[in-house]
Amino acid sequence: MDRNEIENLIARVALRDRAAFEQLYDRVSAKLFGVCLRVLNKRAAAEDAMQDTFVKIWKNADRYNANGLSPMTWLITIAVSYTHLTLPTTPYV
Repeated sequence: MDRNEIENLIARVALRDRAAFEQLYDRVSAKLFGVCLRVLNKRAAAEDAMQDTFVKIWKNADRYNANGLSPMTWLITIAVSYTHLTLPTTPYV
C-alpha cells in the first residue's frame, strides 16, 4: 500500500467517486478487518464493524487532511473508534 495512493483514493472518495471507494476497500479492508477483529474478538462483530467503518469513511472522507500523518492512521482511528463505541453493547456470543 503506497501512502500517496491511499491519500489519492481518500481524496477521490471525498468527491463521492464510487470506483475510488471500491479501490480503497480493496487496498485497506484486510488491515482494518484485522484491527476490528482484534478489538472485538468476534468475527461477526468485526464484520459489522467493518461495514459501519466504511460507511463512516464514505461520509467523512472530506475531513481527511493530508498533513504528514499516515492515511492508514486516519482509517485505523475510525475503525478503532467505532469498535470501542460498540464494544459494550455488542450482542455477539
